[in-house]
This record gives sequence, C-alpha cells and structure tokens, in this order.
Amino acid sequence: MRISAEQMLSPAMPAPGGSPGTAEDRYEARLHSEPASLAPLWRRLQQEGACTAYQRFEWIDSLVRVLAGEHGAQPLLIEVRRAGRPVMILPLVFVRRQGHRVIEALDLGACEYAAPVLAPEIDPSPREAERIWQAVRAVLPAADLIRLSRMPAHVQGVTNPLAQLAGTQRIDLTASGFVLEGDPRTLLKRVCTPSFHKDLTRRSRRFDSLPGAGFVATTDAAEMAELFDVMIAQRRARFHELGRHEPLDRPGFIAFYRDAALAAPGGPVWMFGLRAEGEWLAASYGLVQGGSFHGVLLTMAGDKWRSLAPGLLIAARIMVWAREQGLDYFDFTIGRQAYKRGFNPVDQTLFERAEPVTLRGRIALGLIRANASAKLRLERHPALFERARAGVRLLRRLRAPGSDTNLG
Repeated sequence: MRISAEQMLSPAMPAPGGSPGTAEDRYEARLHSEPASLAPLWRRLQQEGACTAYQRFEWIDSLVRVLAGEHGAQPLLIEVRRAGRPVMILPLVFVRRQGHRVIEALDLGACEYAAPVLAPEIDPSPREAERIWQAVRAVLPAADLIRLSRMPAHVQGVTNPLAQLAGTQRIDLTASGFVLEGDPRTLLKRVCTPSFHKDLTRRSRRFDSLPGAGFVATTDAAEMAELFDVMIAQRRARFHELGRHEPLDRPGFIAFYRDAALAAPGGPVWMFGLRAEGEWLAASYGLVQGGSFHGVLLTMAGDKWRSLAPGLLIAARIMVWAREQGLDYFDFTIGRQAYKRGFNPVDQTLFERAEPVTLRGRIALGLIRANASAKLRLERHPALFERARAGVRLLRRLRAPGSDTNLG
C-alpha cells in the first residue's frame, strides 16, 4: 500500500512546515519513505549519537524490506533538522486497521521499544520537545489515531524528547534489566539471588561434565544460519507441546528475523548456542547496540534435557559473555517471565503518546486500552490467566484440521 498524494498533502494536524522561532532555533521535518534515502545520516547518528538496537538502520531496513508489504504498511521516516543540522530521525509507519487509519512507531510486531535516533548534541528541554513534535506533526499524512507506545524515558542515557511531551503517559508495561559491571567471572554471583545462584551453579556443573559441552557466540553467517534453524525447530516443538500459537508463524516473521541476522554480518544481531553430546540444547537471538545487550528470542530442547534448564544456562552464559565484551547493560526487554526474577532485574518505566484525531481514532484507542487492561488483569492473576490460556488451547485443538474432538 502507498499513501496517496491527497493523503500526503493533508496533514494529521494543520501546521506550518516547521516550528515557530528564529532561524537558529526553528525545527523542520522532512518525510522519507525509504530507509536508503537516509542511510549515511542514519548510520552516522546511530554511531555517534543515541539509538536503541530496535531503531538501528540495519534492523529498520530489514523491517521495511521484508515485513512492510505483508502488513500493508507505508513507512514514514521523519528527519528533523534545526538550523539545517539533523538532530533526529523518527521511524513511523502508516497502516489501516479495522476501519481506522493509524500512524505508529515503525514496529510491525518486531520491536520492543519505540524511540527516535538522536544526534549527539541534542538535549532538548520540554519546550523544545514540543516544537520538535509540532514539526513532525506538520508532515504527517491524515490519520484517525497517532500512537507511539513502549517509549523509554532515555535512549542510551539521553533524554527521549517524545517522553517529555505534555500528555505523554506512563503505561503498565515495563521493561527490565540490570547493569553489567565488575569481573565477568563473579558477575552471576553478584546479580543473582543466593538460592538461584546455587541452583544455577549446580546445573552449570552438570552441563560442563557432559561430552562436547560448549557455548557458542557468533556473527558468522554459516553458524548463524545453522543456529537459526535450530531455534525455529525448538520453538515450534515447544509451542506445539504447550498447545499455543507460534507468533513467528505470522506472515513474514521468520523471513524477517533470518534476514536481519544474515543481511548485516558483524551486528547488530548475535546468535548463541549451547551444545553437548552432539546436540543443540538451547539457542538464542540477541541484539547489541551502544553498550547494551537485548535479548530477543530464546529456545531450548525438551525431553531428556529439561531437568538441566538449558534456557537458564544459556541466558547466564550470555550475561557473562556480554560483560567480557565490555557491555554495561543486560536488557531482558518486556515481560514478567518467572525466570527473570532470579537475576534481580530492575524495572524500567515505559511511556505512550496517543493522539486520537477523529471520532474513529477515539473509539479505536478506547478499545486498545480496554484490551490491554484486561490482559494485564489476567497476568496479575496467574490462576485465572492459566485457565484462560487453557481455554484458548482447547479451542485451537477443536479448530485444528482433522480434529475429531467435539463438545457433545
């Protein structure tokens, strides 16, 4: 899908071409539709300025090439300049959903965080942040809803101007992680709870005693391709065992993650494996950017390896590896999985900017928030959540081709 000329000339909110002020402090925005048109600038800003792994050029480029068409999505890549100098790139996307038009962060279901890419010198005040946003709004096409969710307060320690905007709100979702510091050899003892560390050490010794036991961290294309196939097979086996839908089976997602890993050798994607007795016990897919490691996907073998908890073992070894590489933060990203608690992570607040422009947008936003609130209530009551999941699994089995199960 492409945005029509009429849409491009009809902004979401009428506004001049830039923010008010003198020539020296005026912010102006330019709209791009392809990452390639911003490639040199984007790569420079992510290297010299502030950028999360999910807004790196390589990641966004794969998103656009592989997933945008599957979602009928039109990228809106906003370049913001001040006095002619680039200060920010904001990756957005235009999509049509269930009777309404929405502009949101360029996410497409594959990004944990929404954030701009910031130039090294930018440190805007709340007032300047409002002028930046006004310039961005001036070049956006008509939409019913503008919604940027899961925004961090800071990007590599730099204040996120979009999180400072009046009306931006905290959301119930949180990310979590912990600082990596000190000697890598004693990292786990320092970050884990005592009982968790004792159990982890016991399992690690059992693993190390196995024939051919080893840990792999790689950006080599051939090794990554092998580990990627292992990871997909393990995920599918696990989700089938649980009777759950495999999110990676959505159109284009496996192709996207494979492309992102193999299209840019040397990063930001790293793949990891845990191997023993000629088998892969676990595999993991992560991103490295700006001194941080971000966990994206993690899988493990079942059957005879279950008691060894290979998922925990590979996560722990990735943490030690990350510290050995000089990284200073381990990001668990979003989610409250039980295993994370043993590593004593610290929660990080996330924010949302939601602007309904039309009545359709207000209705859509109300439904989105009601659904999110219901899901959060379920997650806070594990027994109820598990009963709901069991019901969904039963329905999927009943609908499965060839199923002879009935309710009679």
